[in-house]
Amino acid sequence: MTQARQKVFVNSAAGLEKMEIKRLHDRVNRLSSILQEALELEELNSVNAFSPAIDLCETNEAVCISVELPGLKPEDINLVVTAKDLTIEGLKKHSPHTKKAISHFRCERQYGKFQRKIQLHWAINIKETTSSLKDGTLSIYLPKLNDRRGKAVKIRITSEE
Repeated sequence: MTQARQKVFVNSAAGLEKMEIKRLHDRVNRLSSILQEALELEELNSVNAFSPAIDLCETNEAVCISVELPGLKPEDINLVVTAKDLTIEGLKKHSPHTKKAISHFRCERQYGKFQRKIQLHWAINIKETTSSLKDGTLSIYLPKLNDRRGKAVKIRITSEE
């Protein structure tokens, strides 16, 4: 094998190794995030609370989150976004009909305090974040910032003579 061919082979093998390490790093981050959410959920459940179901989707421009919160009004929900995470919390009260009930034959809906903390692994423009509540679904739109990491930028050098 010629020296040029050996060099190309070594470079491509190193590139594949880097890609594999990045892929594994991403998987570990995702698993860590899932574990942290599970631990937070367990902690919440210990104080008679629940964690609402969510859908989280990513597009090229934004991260979109849908949260099932039937029967709630916007004033019942508290949303806080930081550079690292999004916190959704509030209180779902029993309806007046269930309060007046003499006996419950079945109660499958969840009531009480709720909290959901979602780690954000993207650079988010928190000032442009919006949300809306329609038909029991809270929709949260988190626009991404243009990530400048990895892009080459030419820096001008000035002479101080």
